[in-house]
Amino acid sequence: MDITIDQAKAFHAIARCGTIQGAAKALNKGHSAVMYLIKALEEQTQLCLFDRSGYRNQMTPEGVIVLKYCRQLIQTQHELEQVCNQLLTDWEPRLKLIYDGVIDFNPIADALFKLNESQTPTEVKVIAAYLHEVETKFKEENADIMVTIMPIKEPHILSIKLKPIRMLLVAHKEYSLNKIKTKGHSASELTNHTYIKIRGATDQLGLSTEQMDFSSSFLVNDFATKKQAILKKLGYGWLPEYLIKSDLKSKKIQVIKTDIESEHILNPRLYHRNKLSIGRSTKQLIKYFKER
Repeated sequence: MDITIDQAKAFHAIARCGTIQGAAKALNKGHSAVMYLIKALEEQTQLCLFDRSGYRNQMTPEGVIVLKYCRQLIQTQHELEQVCNQLLTDWEPRLKLIYDGVIDFNPIADALFKLNESQTPTEVKVIAAYLHEVETKFKEENADIMVTIMPIKEPHILSIKLKPIRMLLVAHKEYSLNKIKTKGHSASELTNHTYIKIRGATDQLGLSTEQMDFSSSFLVNDFATKKQAILKKLGYGWLPEYLIKSDLKSKKIQVIKTDIESEHILNPRLYHRNKLSIGRSTKQLIKYFKER
């Protein structure tokens, strides 16, 4: 089946105008040309689109259904024309953003929402990774933007400093560490309790627990799961403050009293390629990050 856009437009015009003569005028075509397009459409679909037994042609039930898809075809063509026109004005067809899962996604989502409001034709792909995985994914995906807390090796790349992330060493208020009354647990005491960490994460952030050898550990895939594990009293670990604000306020989750540092600041940055090699959507997204 090879239905053309002209056939779809002719059928739609007849439905809109009520007559072939009206459709011909609307399309700036001759009466016979519109008749030919409708006949060709019926041959392509092998359906009778009009009941021609009466004085005026009436659309058949099959015709009503075909009209629905003809309208979709016309709309798709219109959208394609818009996209092509936008691409001719420096909109890139795709934009890939890689970000570290420890980073609050809300600012990223806000920037993406603003980009979407600008009706960009660019297809956006967002991928979460952790630590050095971010730069690896950036290279593998040939991405446009990465947001990471790690120093990078990629040369000739620009960056923007983002809001710091405060990490806290926490446990549920009823977890054994918080039940023991003390001015501060020692490092050796902490190693006797279950430590929860992200699967595959390397110890390169400067956290006070990085050199400790735990007798028991619990591995999870992301920080949302890590928070749930802590709420289930499965162990303790580091969580970003933004993720547990309400739990800290209600004291359901508490910062562990310890002799070692229970707070650590991460400094994320947004990295992007040279301005000459990025498209309009990427520039817009970077602008929205700068405005925060």
